[in-house]
Amino acid sequence: MIKEYAYAKINLALEVMDIVNGYHKVNNLMIPIDLYDELTFEKSDKIELLNNEFEDNIILKAAKLFISKYNINSGVRINLIKNIPSAAGLAGGSSDAGATLRGLNHLFGDIATTYELLTMAEELGSDVPFFIETKFALCDNRGEKVNPINSKYKSFNIMLIKPQSSLSTKEVYSIYEYDGSNKLKRINEIIENVIDNDIDKLKSNIFNDLTTPALKLNQDFNYIYNDLKNKTNIYLSGSGPTMFIIEPEKNIIDYVNDKYKDCFRLLTKVR
Repeated sequence: MIKEYAYAKINLALEVMDIVNGYHKVNNLMIPIDLYDELTFEKSDKIELLNNEFEDNIILKAAKLFISKYNINSGVRINLIKNIPSAAGLAGGSSDAGATLRGLNHLFGDIATTYELLTMAEELGSDVPFFIETKFALCDNRGEKVNPINSKYKSFNIMLIKPQSSLSTKEVYSIYEYDGSNKLKRINEIIENVIDNDIDKLKSNIFNDLTTPALKLNQDFNYIYNDLKNKTNIYLSGSGPTMFIIEPEKNIIDYVNDKYKDCFRLLTKVR
């Protein structure tokens, strides 16, 4: 049996630009966090996912793609323990897909190179290649081109808040309007802030171009975001509706835990 951990991510920067070949070009600065799904893999006579709530599951797609590509005369039984909220902007599904490719590669004798895993991951979704190695990285083009940031950095605490409602990534992107600006300099500053552990500057530089369309589409997110924005720095992860606070003070933690009991709340850290 092989076990893999599928870590969630947050976006320290998400720059969304023009549409090219049907997709928005992005500069997506992602960092893994200490929230994860657990997947185990065993050889079987068929490809099956236990505890499967979704008919069109990306984990099964990843397993079928891997087994087909390498003409493997076996199936796999996959068990998933789900901890990352779905449709939350934390890339839980993409991370599960990446973990599946890694898990099957170990299960069947490490037959795929990292490049081959990245190529398969790209077929599954724009965020999936990031989760082959799951390291702090700037992902560009559609988000599938992963540029790891190899400098060391210190971990820092974050608090996640997700309303019960969800957001459609497709809908959020559909109402986004690009203003023509270039934010690469600011992204490089964020990278420096993380490496230097300059939390104050990091808080002032983080941005997400999808915040405005997300605020228009989800009233729960809109209310909580604006409420907390008046008290602290708060940011959107991905297309939302999960928000995060960096190094939250105790009074903020207590306020969130008291007022938003019906939300998913987690105090964790970046990896």
